[in-house]
Amino acid sequence: MTPPRAPYAGGPARRRTRDSPAGGRRPDAGRVRPCGHRPAGDAGTVGVELVTGLAGPADRLCPQFTAEQAATLAAAAAAGAARAVRALPGRARAAVPLEWALAGIRRRRGPALLVAAETPQLSPDLLTGAIGLLDDFDAVLGPTTGDGWWAFGLREPAHAPLGPSTGLGSLTVAALRLGLRVAMLPTLHGLCDGADVRPVAARCPAGSLFAATAVRLAHQVTPAQP
Repeated sequence: MTPPRAPYAGGPARRRTRDSPAGGRRPDAGRVRPCGHRPAGDAGTVGVELVTGLAGPADRLCPQFTAEQAATLAAAAAAGAARAVRALPGRARAAVPLEWALAGIRRRRGPALLVAAETPQLSPDLLTGAIGLLDDFDAVLGPTTGDGWWAFGLREPAHAPLGPSTGLGSLTVAALRLGLRVAMLPTLHGLCDGADVRPVAARCPAGSLFAATAVRLAHQVTPAQP
């Protein structure tokens, strides 16, 4: 089955809410034409940074889970995202706060992709597709349910925001004000509260620590007392 294609941010389009391979639209002589999923030409030239803190503190998963269980799930989610990043060539860096990541990509001389740490459903193919779109677009932006984002990439690091901004809307406005061509990536289910644990786990790849942890904790959930 052909994977769904993501929209070009220069025109109106519906946000997709299904986790799927990255796709986009490619500009062509002032027009926009569909562009299906394809691998990046050279993923090694793009810096990838894992970003922490975008989903908020682990206790957002309470009261469906205890504080200890929530912390375990948050750690497993970050491990899942790190696993996907490490599968790309030369990617083994630790996760850093958003402000540090923005400062880091502004010092780069090539394209960069920021990836939210607590998105355990990430796969190397999804990341490679996002990187590939930077060949044709100035920026890529991957939304999550709840107005968050799982990926933000720039072809020119000088366009990185000067201050930390965790909102999807503010990143989009900043990019469009600069006149950047933005490719919207597929929408992933965000890990915003305890109710999101099951649907996120269902979208994780085989062997996911987060999925296994979610199943184990589902049999021992003891809601935290208010």
